[in-house]
Amino acid sequence: MRLAADKKTEKSKKEAGEKIVRRELNKVYTNGTLVDAELIIDEQAGHCVSIRELDPGSDKGAFGVCVLDSSTSEFNMSAFEDDACRTKLETMLRQLRPKELLFTKGNLSVSTMRLLKAVLPGSCIWTGLREVEGFGYKQTLEELKTLYPDSEDDMEEGGNIPGAIRDMLTSEPAVIALGAMIWYLRQLNIDKDILSMKNFNIYDPMKRGQGLVLDGQTLAHIEVLQNSEGTDEGSLLKILQRCITPFGKRLFRIWLCMPLREVSAINARLDAVQDLMDHPTFEQEFTQLAKGIPDLERIVSRIHAKNCKVTDFLKVLTAFKKLSNGLDSLCETANTFSSKEISGLLRSAPNLIPNINHIESMFTQTDRNSELLPKNGKDEAYDAIEEEIRNIEEDLNSELKSMEENIGSKLTYWHSATGTKDIYLVETKAAEKNIPGNWIRQSKTKAVARWQVPDLAQPIRQLKEARENRNAAIKNFKLRVFAEFDKDRDIWLRAVRTLAELDCLFSLAKSSLAIGEPACRPEFVDGDGECAYLDFEELRHPTMCLKADNFIPNDVKLGGDVARVALLTGPNMGGKSTAMRMTAAGIIMAQLGIISPVDAILTRMGAYDNMFSNASTFKVELDECCKILRDATPRSLVILDELGRGTSTYDGMAIAGAVLHQLATHTLPLCFFATHYGSLTDDFAYHPNIRNMHMSTMVDDEKCELVFLYKLVEGVAESSFGTHVANLAGVPTEVVKRAEIISADFARQFKERIEGKRTSSLPLAAQADFAYLYRVTTGTDQLPENRTKRKEVLRCLKQAIPRYALTPA
Repeated sequence: MRLAADKKTEKSKKEAGEKIVRRELNKVYTNGTLVDAELIIDEQAGHCVSIRELDPGSDKGAFGVCVLDSSTSEFNMSAFEDDACRTKLETMLRQLRPKELLFTKGNLSVSTMRLLKAVLPGSCIWTGLREVEGFGYKQTLEELKTLYPDSEDDMEEGGNIPGAIRDMLTSEPAVIALGAMIWYLRQLNIDKDILSMKNFNIYDPMKRGQGLVLDGQTLAHIEVLQNSEGTDEGSLLKILQRCITPFGKRLFRIWLCMPLREVSAINARLDAVQDLMDHPTFEQEFTQLAKGIPDLERIVSRIHAKNCKVTDFLKVLTAFKKLSNGLDSLCETANTFSSKEISGLLRSAPNLIPNINHIESMFTQTDRNSELLPKNGKDEAYDAIEEEIRNIEEDLNSELKSMEENIGSKLTYWHSATGTKDIYLVETKAAEKNIPGNWIRQSKTKAVARWQVPDLAQPIRQLKEARENRNAAIKNFKLRVFAEFDKDRDIWLRAVRTLAELDCLFSLAKSSLAIGEPACRPEFVDGDGECAYLDFEELRHPTMCLKADNFIPNDVKLGGDVARVALLTGPNMGGKSTAMRMTAAGIIMAQLGIISPVDAILTRMGAYDNMFSNASTFKVELDECCKILRDATPRSLVILDELGRGTSTYDGMAIAGAVLHQLATHTLPLCFFATHYGSLTDDFAYHPNIRNMHMSTMVDDEKCELVFLYKLVEGVAESSFGTHVANLAGVPTEVVKRAEIISADFARQFKERIEGKRTSSLPLAAQADFAYLYRVTTGTDQLPENRTKRKEVLRCLKQAIPRYALTPA
């Protein structure tokens, strides 16, 4: 979508007689660069993303990204090296859901283009630039010096170039991505208004070490921002976001994508949420304050661009006055709360009243609030013009009295409705006979006649020019007021940020109350070592518990005094995937501050063919699995759902077993590993870090019926009950019966082969552990020293050897 906005062109004196109104193109708006308030209908940010890839021929990409939210004139820059799966780029795109993509044709690799086609929403506009378009690295640096001139060397600290840009100058792709954005905005003629805000930030999509990492696949699998159909129905965002203000809603989305990690920060937020839940009258006071507050964050940006109506400006001042007084009142109430989090937040808000009084002291308003008029002494040019207008009007009134004396009857001045064309016509009675010969009659009614007086032509012309000058002075003064307001932009936005954070905290409190009972505050423990653990009692999925009263809760415990890996078996439709998603959602909600600290949630759930990525189901599985093995730590939660599908049974089983062994013995994350490979439960029965669990089911073999109990319990599932599920799906009975016979025969043959090979030898996983210890202790391989890993491998072997001890011949 592209919209063109035009404006009238000022006429020169030679062209004054022309009847055609000339117009010229003023601005062009696209779906990702909307700045006009009347065109923006979405409260969420609408991003335009500029991407530059350093070496398109490399398997591992290095990217520079510039993200623009034109509604607030906010830029976010990022530079990162990515893996072959483009994990960081995918995470960023899923977080932002851009409305427009800006790229140079031929610059992006095939892998990157496939990812973009797979991840970007269908409504996203693709804007491809030719190689000669946009700015290169050196050109962009020169443009920045022109845009932000200050010191002799603007690239050094202390220059006028924003700090975020200066931090990115060492990244060539990031600078070129910014250059493409600047070039594009210039073509649309909106570059000056947006770039002059100097609102640049650094954007890190993963924020490792700072918060809970939710990569792109996790955001998709757990349905954090949207469901599998691309809408927000049933997503965590839809359920948990209950903000009132537009800027609060935008901030909450950021919170949800990057939950907290530090225990102290989580507990502080939980304290704040608990205070809000305990004081319902405080919520009523806040709601009264927040309702009716316009989108101040966006309007402040428009005021900077001098693209704001006077009526909107006056509403902003009223809103900020209401906001400042309201925050002071809320702060007094919050001082009585048990924690100091809310009161501390409110005390950090600036006092806006002096700033508002300063702005309001500059002007008065017209009756319709359509103009800002300078108060006496606030604008010398305006005061001089007003004095000139008063003098001319006094002269005209004196002239009217002289004409009355000459004619001998009462005269009045008549002005047209517009007050611009026909003014100061002399109105007499229609029957008046004593009219000077040089007067020109303009109109007549039964009662009156209106006359143009040649002697008044010069003062009338002077008056019209003076009034035009006054209108120009009023316009210039309005811009001065906007500029004066913009000087305190950071102060205004600090107050907006305070209200947004409080709005988000109330959203968390409302969500906590809406979840219902039983519910409790999560308890976070720092822990003595590097390994995390979690323990949920009666955990329910937030989506289900709000929609269904009969949702069955489950206890979930991983790590601590139980195994870190839950090997989950059972039939399809039994609730395995829901249980795993429920656990991940519970962690996100807990660390968001709603009701075990980990540093990442990594998932591989639901096999699918990605036609845009040119990847089969099995390839997609292995790509995601590769990322998990690379990024998981002992403080991560890993969810693997039926790894190994899409290839032969033996290959799938081998890969699933190898990955399970790596996670349980070497990586040591908290893990749900759902599988239909029943032999894995036997192969890893000895493993101290693996616990067999399943979703309980009632079976009627005679009727070939299943009753799903949706309860997570200890032990191995009796079967996957594939034929029973086929019966539930309506597969013909004779086909199901035949399938039962074939399944039983396959199971018997497979068991005989496995038992024949197993004899009394150690499982392959245990043999691999033995080989690892041998190489480390003998120095055969130059493996890095890792005492924790060696200790864990030795513990696993100690469990395996007695169980599979060789029998003397």
